[in-house]
Amino acid sequence: MWGDGAVHRDRGGREREGHMNGTSRPGPDWGAARFRVRYAETDAAGMVHHATHIVWFEEARSELSRLLGLPYAELEARGVVLVVAKVEVRYLAPARYDEPVEVWCRIRDVRSRTCAFDYRVVRTTDGTLLATGSTFHVAVDAATGRPTRIPEPFASTWAEGRPGAREEQGVESEE
Repeated sequence: MWGDGAVHRDRGGREREGHMNGTSRPGPDWGAARFRVRYAETDAAGMVHHATHIVWFEEARSELSRLLGLPYAELEARGVVLVVAKVEVRYLAPARYDEPVEVWCRIRDVRSRTCAFDYRVVRTTDGTLLATGSTFHVAVDAATGRPTRIPEPFASTWAEGRPGAREEQGVESEE
């Protein structure tokens, strides 16, 4: 479970989420991309540039798809791309050059032509939650540019991978 159940305030009085109770894996419905912050991803202040998180989200989303046995490249080979229609990021703490990070991703929702993902960016050395976010995507036919259905087996596999799907199928969650 994320957070320690308490609301924390930083020096400026802003609310912050707690640490992850010593665990870097939030639950069975999440997959992660792991890497160190690269120098090119930092800004003049030495912190990760805010736009970098969106690139990290893409990497985590691709890794989750591979973990589910359906690499994103297979979706594109079928002539379907997922267009990002909305991105939200909440920055909680900075990451700096060469720090190890994990970017966790899970599928929040799958519909016939759309899907949504949630993200958690965590500093692995101390479990600090650095950012949270979400993306909303529309499936588009690569040839026509028009919305299309998410093809099988992607739609059903992703729907099974979303939070709550295990419970619906009678499998207990580890969260």
